[in-house]
Amino acid sequence: MGRVSGDVGEENGEREEKMSPNKGQRALFPQNQNPWDDRKMYEYKHPKPLEISLAGQEGFALREKAAGYLIEHENVTGAQRGSLSEQSYGAVAEIVVRNKLGMPDINPDGHPLGHDILLPSGAKMDVKCRGGEKPFLEEYAGGDGLPRESKHNFFARQLYEDKLDTDIYLMTHLRRAKPARGSPVFPGTRLQRSWVLYVCGWVSKKRVLREGVYLPPGAISERGREWFAYRAHEIEFYNRNLNGISSLEDLFTIEPADIAIDEEKKGNLNLTRVDTLRIGYDLAGRGIIGEEELSYIKKEMNLDREAGSFLHANQSIHVLKWLMEKNVITEEQFEKTRSQLPEVVFTGLNGTVPPGVPL
Repeated sequence: MGRVSGDVGEENGEREEKMSPNKGQRALFPQNQNPWDDRKMYEYKHPKPLEISLAGQEGFALREKAAGYLIEHENVTGAQRGSLSEQSYGAVAEIVVRNKLGMPDINPDGHPLGHDILLPSGAKMDVKCRGGEKPFLEEYAGGDGLPRESKHNFFARQLYEDKLDTDIYLMTHLRRAKPARGSPVFPGTRLQRSWVLYVCGWVSKKRVLREGVYLPPGAISERGREWFAYRAHEIEFYNRNLNGISSLEDLFTIEPADIAIDEEKKGNLNLTRVDTLRIGYDLAGRGIIGEEELSYIKKEMNLDREAGSFLHANQSIHVLKWLMEKNVITEEQFEKTRSQLPEVVFTGLNGTVPPGVPL
């Protein structure tokens, strides 16, 4: 994120330079707070999000600082980026992470655009954030009651832009308050209590490029109980495939060797289990895979019921009715399927079924 990014700079003149033991780059840290003192090696942890409350006076001050910065430095050129509001998510996330790590909240002008924080080992870290009014959940229930695993999104052009040089990404999610009508999203107000930053974990850039799923504009994705089409070139990477942290200070333990291990790691699917099963049915239906492969997918996904189509049940019923009318299936077969695919009827604006609507 622009100049709110990068290695540690000056703050009140109370900084001293320390040399990273692994690289010849200089990293600046608060006096008497050298992260290399008594440090431990990074140890893999399941990615369980850290919750940082941004309510109260301190949280509002950080939100206000991010909003003010973006007004002055809105990024409207270069690689594909979000709106001013979407960029504000990243500004808040980076400022909060830097603040909690004892770094200056904002980097000096002229800092490289590609990374936000230079770690003690010399590794470059970029903070990524998207969000909304809902909290971050590792799993959530879809409209069919089946679990959906959470994902993170990258703008594809940012990953493929050579000038945006970083080694790892720190993935975060910002829960924000619903703004009053006519009011901007950021910075909100001092009294709003729902602001929370979720710090989910980290992943190497090379692994995202190798394992992430690229989706062009127009590709659809599931969100909660609805589907939407992407407007930008996106790469999906699932939360379960991140490297977790127990505290923000764990970031100071990440070394180039840890990043190299992650770059070669083979993670789980970057799809929900439900979508994986849907794809399995589609591939089998088109004769691309056989019954044996489909059975393997069903076993590995371990869902307690069948995953429905991404199309509405009414559309499936319409096809079945057409097959019945063409005498391909019997009326008995058709009625049996209706118990498996409950039809939804229009109930009118007042909740009653209008005359003429078939039941």
